[in-house]
Amino acid sequence: MNYLKTINYYKNDHNMTSSKNVQLTNNPFMKTKNIVFLFTLFFLFATQIQAQISIGGGLGYNEKISGPGFTLKGVFTITDNIAISPSASYFFGNQVYGYKRSLLAGDVNAHYYFNILENKLKVYPVAGINFSSYKTGNSYYNDLFDYETKQVTDNALGANIGAGATYQFTEKLKVYLEPKFVISDYSQVVINAGVLLNL
Repeated sequence: MNYLKTINYYKNDHNMTSSKNVQLTNNPFMKTKNIVFLFTLFFLFATQIQAQISIGGGLGYNEKISGPGFTLKGVFTITDNIAISPSASYFFGNQVYGYKRSLLAGDVNAHYYFNILENKLKVYPVAGINFSSYKTGNSYYNDLFDYETKQVTDNALGANIGAGATYQFTEKLKVYLEPKFVISDYSQVVINAGVLLNL
């Protein structure tokens, strides 16, 4: 009997250890590290093809969590009309069911520019991919039909559809406005505006 108890104890302890390991892989540090790695790959790619590089960022608003945020953005212009733009954003929203909402997102979008005003004003469609890691509150009824609330932390992969515009003030400085809709399990409307510096 003691021998069987020892085996069962080992199995339970092993299962608990495996569960903890799964949770450790879902931490914000690893997500941020992956986004930085993605930025590095795009920077090296742009350097190899000698694209014009613009970097900058700005402020934004996320409709899903009803809160403002900030964005870091890069634009790699491959031709006069085609560009690839990776970005990272963080939004902090209001509380729901007593839990603070927040969202960390990484995007990679393609742009196709249309010149409107003597190369000063350009408009473009936005199409690309989005990865969102979010926290929010949720309410539910437990097995005893008691009303409870809890914090939900999850990830969602989706597609971006939107439009944007840039206005070139000087040879080095331009501003941008970019509204988009993210189609995913955590669909959201996001509006960003900011400045870009040509390197």
